[in-house]
Amino acid sequence: MKKSAILLFFAALFSLHAMAQSVQEGIAHLNAERYQSARQVFEKLTASNPNNLEAVYWLGQTLLAQDDVNGARALYQKTLAANGNAPWIMVGMGQINLLDGKAAEARQLFDAALAASKGKKGSDVAILTAVARANIQAYSDQKKQGDLDYAIAKLNEAAQQAPTNPDIFVALGNAYRKKHQGGDAVQAYRKAGNYAPALYRIASLYQSQRNWDAVTENLNSAVAADPKFAPAFFDLYYYNLLYKKDFASAASFAEKFKAVADPTVENEYLTAQTAFVQNNFTAAIASASKIVSGSQNPRPRVYRLLAYSYLGAKDTASACTNSNLYLQKAPEEDIIGADYILHATACGRGNPALIRDDIAAAIKKDSVLSRQLETLNDAIENAKANNNKLLEGELRLISYQLRQGQGRASNDELISYIAVPLYLGGNYQKADSVAQAYSAAVPDSIHGYYWSALSRTAIDTNMQQGLAIPMWEKVLTVAEGNKERFKSQGVRAATSLAVYNTNIKQDRDAALGYVTRGLAFDPANDNLLNIQKVLSQSGKTPRAADSKTKTKTEAAGGKVKSKSKG
Repeated sequence: MKKSAILLFFAALFSLHAMAQSVQEGIAHLNAERYQSARQVFEKLTASNPNNLEAVYWLGQTLLAQDDVNGARALYQKTLAANGNAPWIMVGMGQINLLDGKAAEARQLFDAALAASKGKKGSDVAILTAVARANIQAYSDQKKQGDLDYAIAKLNEAAQQAPTNPDIFVALGNAYRKKHQGGDAVQAYRKAGNYAPALYRIASLYQSQRNWDAVTENLNSAVAADPKFAPAFFDLYYYNLLYKKDFASAASFAEKFKAVADPTVENEYLTAQTAFVQNNFTAAIASASKIVSGSQNPRPRVYRLLAYSYLGAKDTASACTNSNLYLQKAPEEDIIGADYILHATACGRGNPALIRDDIAAAIKKDSVLSRQLETLNDAIENAKANNNKLLEGELRLISYQLRQGQGRASNDELISYIAVPLYLGGNYQKADSVAQAYSAAVPDSIHGYYWSALSRTAIDTNMQQGLAIPMWEKVLTVAEGNKERFKSQGVRAATSLAVYNTNIKQDRDAALGYVTRGLAFDPANDNLLNIQKVLSQSGKTPRAADSKTKTKTEAAGGKVKSKSKG
């Protein structure tokens, strides 16, 4: 071989090696969430060589990571028009089709890409992994775009050919995670070896379980494997700031994160979060708002922080807006149970259906009962702190139902802890149901009948349907067994029954009978004496005999008092 030919051969080899390294450099930036740097690498590669279709594919993936679906779509469509049989681009376009809800078209492109890349050993490992990754990234519990089982099958096929390729096992772990198979996900991530993205994902799984020793162990391993892996530094900052309350260590990790992250307004997030932890909600909102206004596609986490900060500032409307934005924009795998509880807290006042859906979604994030209960208990305390009675009642009911199946729930919880907050939160129908369940379990107790009567009275405010009357009868009967202990409940029941028989039934004798029974509890009660006077002065039952008397119910701590006006 001539010397010139040898030099040309090695020059071409070196050029290919440099190009491959450059693609890998861009992928490393993308994995470490340095999207600006990744985009610069891939744009430079595609500008110098438009036929570098692998670089085009990864440029599209970077655009998708930045939530620029339209940009990725335009890039893949343009490239596919000129390179109709390019496997990389067919996979990218198939992913766009999945995001657009076109599953059949996507599968055709995936199958075509795999067929076009097929060699003696089977389809190309990189294309198999890309096809799987497209299905995994498009899938969420809500939309179910993408086929996780199909993705897992392709990854297993790829692993047979390349059993040491870490990207295969990161994708496989992501697939199992979206199937809510945490154990299988950890096993897959561990097969990736000493690979920062895999170690980081393991830490994220343990974070949902609040196993902080395992979290920090894997985060430290991630930065040891890749000293420039920014997400791990960020999470170590987060752990030290929020859980250890070690502000000096948090500040150190914040600086390490900034040193390896893209220089961007997003770094203001650390300032915002530090202010939030110190309950300086105004400063937190100001710093987080800089990120939103200074970035076309801010990372979704900023909306979560804004939602919490606005809640701290007692601005539930703004908290709800930002909680909605977070759930809309965050990848499914980044959403944890507490995010749904945050949404219920911010948006759920007066909307029990939304609260129930959010709680169900939060519980679904973790199948282990102890961790479900821990999530619920934290949320209950937060609801109490925000005086959100409806959310508190719904959360306590879910907790009760979960523990009831394990024999760890008490009937005593049903009234004070569940029915009362549901009643005070305005969900009278459910409060009545819970109170009825208590009465069925403890029929000799007055409390179930009493809160059922109150709830039905709130539903049937003008008494036309008589919904509460059977319950008030029960309350009065039980109260008469201990007039001193149940004085307020007995008076309230007798008053309600007297008013009902006067105005609705127009039965003067029956009404007077209830007045007499009520006065046995409290002979000086103004309401009852006034009703008695009106009825006694009339030879017949007057319509609206109680026209000058209004009963005001004050419920607090399970006690009710009656007051009169006019």
